[in-house]
Amino acid sequence: MEVNELAAEALKTAKSHFSRNYRLVVYNSAISRAGTSGFQLAILWIALLLTKSPVLAGFADGMSALPLVLSFVFGAIVDRLFSKRTFAISISIFRTFSIFALFIAILYSSLVLEVLSIYFVAFVVGMSTDVLNSIRSSWTKQFLEVPQYQSGVSLLQSVTAVAEAAGYAISGLLILLGLQFAIYGFALIFGVSIAPLILLKGEKTENVAREKDIKSSVREGLKFIFGDSRLKALVIIIMAINLTIGTVGIFLVYLVEVHFRLPAIYYTTMALSVTIGIIAGSLLGSKARGRVGRYSIGTIFPTALLLFAIGNIDSIYLDYAAFLGIGILVGVLNVVINTVMIGIVDQELRGRVSGTLSTFGVSIIFVSGAIGGALIQLLTLRGAFILISIILGAVSFLPLLFRDYYNLIVQEAGKRPNAIS
Repeated sequence: MEVNELAAEALKTAKSHFSRNYRLVVYNSAISRAGTSGFQLAILWIALLLTKSPVLAGFADGMSALPLVLSFVFGAIVDRLFSKRTFAISISIFRTFSIFALFIAILYSSLVLEVLSIYFVAFVVGMSTDVLNSIRSSWTKQFLEVPQYQSGVSLLQSVTAVAEAAGYAISGLLILLGLQFAIYGFALIFGVSIAPLILLKGEKTENVAREKDIKSSVREGLKFIFGDSRLKALVIIIMAINLTIGTVGIFLVYLVEVHFRLPAIYYTTMALSVTIGIIAGSLLGSKARGRVGRYSIGTIFPTALLLFAIGNIDSIYLDYAAFLGIGILVGVLNVVINTVMIGIVDQELRGRVSGTLSTFGVSIIFVSGAIGGALIQLLTLRGAFILISIILGAVSFLPLLFRDYYNLIVQEAGKRPNAIS
């Protein structure tokens, strides 16, 4: 069965098994993901073309992750909102119009202004996407019944992964047509993503953070996360993984553009192979049962081996296969971890937990992109791949140091959630 048929079947199942509001959340996430994935791919490619520097291009990739430093603050704000719909619509509109900063820079034909506008738009897209992720995280808990947690997460991730693949394909086409087409195209996609948010009804909730101010709300969220050994372990593991694997984005661009000397379409299809793997892995993850630690080691260590292989082979077609395998492993692990997180975190803490994981985990990508560029210059692309694969292989065994995290059972989130208040 082809990927689009799997996605169609997933949506058909969603219509009969999930609420209207949750389906709208899935639609919004899918359209938004198509825009952000395509935009981030295009920005990275354009930055490398303009600057000819993998370090500066790596910073362009990292700028979208920089706002995540404040994710725990955004999460605290989200948790205090009685209705999150208006806030989500407003920030989506802001993201849509920010894209046109690139158009203004083009009019002045200034390289400095173009680079600054790339960084600015990447920052805005990253910030808005992070806030929307926190809101959707809260809605996921609100709109799903307990037995639906695992299937709901699998549906959300598989459908948005299909949208991500579409975003990569669109990105390649828009880059081929020109930067102005890309600007209008991404603005249109972000604008369309607002429609499902407008259609949401009855999303208001009484389960909001009750602290007196944002500062105390942030403090209580951090206290909760770092007071729970399972969540604290997850933060550490995510930071270690993202610091290493976050370098692969610039590796991928350099591999296609400089090493193989191929046009942008090969870059987008390479990213597409990862996404197809994530789709398949997300669907497989819905069947996962057992200890989270085993899934962590069983997916991260093979990912390190595949990165090592990519660094030692000189065939783009074998690289396609290797990145496909990495995508499958990532998709399975994402479903396992996100399913467990829904079960053990209460509704009024969802935004802060999601935000803190982004702050301490995903925001590290800001520096990892630049580190990846520096490694290419110091070690060559091949040496950089080998070093990162060795480090990631060591990181894969971190769950053995955190027994409470290791012993989490993924099935608990779907049947017997162990919520903490």
